[in-house]
Formats: sequence, structure tokens, C-alpha cells
Amino acid sequence: MIPVEVQTYVILPIFIFFARIADVSFGTLRIIFISRGLKYLAPIVGFFEISIWLMAISQVLTNMGHYSAFLAYALGFAGGNFVGILIEEKDLSKKKWRWGSRL
Repeated sequence: MIPVEVQTYVILPIFIFFARIADVSFGTLRIIFISRGLKYLAPIVGFFEISIWLMAISQVLTNMGHYSAFLAYALGFAGGNFVGILIEEKDLSKKKWRWGSRL
């Protein structure tokens, strides 16, 4: 059995961190799909985005006395933005972009 301290200060923050990376990255994908007019795929991605976010935020609010959860939430958001930038750069590198043209 895993000690409670390890669960609280190691496993839970890791879960929150990666959940935030996932949901922010899904948000980036959803925006890309919306901009491409993929109106049926964007809501599906949005469903998974918000489901992951709800799991993460519920764990943060349940464990409000543990600052490690807050720190993991914020770091996961920052990490998710970084991953989202990488996703968008990869997406844009496939397009030949010109001033005034639509992606």
C-alpha cells in the first residue's frame, strides 16, 4: 500500500500536472479544428477537454490544503501551453502561408 503522504504530495500532483497538459493541448486542437471548419470534430475534442479539466480541478478543490496541487495545476497549465505551441507550430509548418491568405 502506498503511504498517504506519497499519494498526496507525489502521485496527486503528477496526475493534476499531466491532466492539465492534456486538457490545454486538447483546447489547442479544438481551436485548430474550429478554424478549419471541422464543426463536428471540435465539439468531440471539447468534450474530452472539459472532462479532463473537471477531473483535475475537482482534485485541486478537494485537496485545497495541499499547495502541491495548486503548483501542479499551474505548472500543468504552463506545460499545456508549451505543448499547444508545439502542436500549432507543427500544424503551421505543413501549410504554405502567405500574407493575407487563410490557413
